Amino acid sequence: MIRTITMEVPPQLIGDFSEKLIELELENSITGKNEDNEILVEVLYEKGETSAIDELEAFLEEQKAELEEEEEEEEEEEEED
Repeated sequence: MIRTITMEVPPQLIGDFSEKLIELELENSITGKNEDNEILVEVLYEKGETSAIDELEAFLEEQKAELEEEEEEEEEEEEED
């Protein structure tokens, strides 16, 4: 039985996220964007692929955290100028 999960991906991360989807061989499609302009990606998987989904979720969370840190650093640098 095929399951789906929708992930919200910031536009800055879509390239790396797409590469990870290819690496994990997960079927997916872009379904739109949310109010924060994040890209909505629907990922299809079977019960036996839950570890790949876990890996993908961890990857996305890590990438989002790094992006937030970079944005915070940029804001601090702008405030110093």
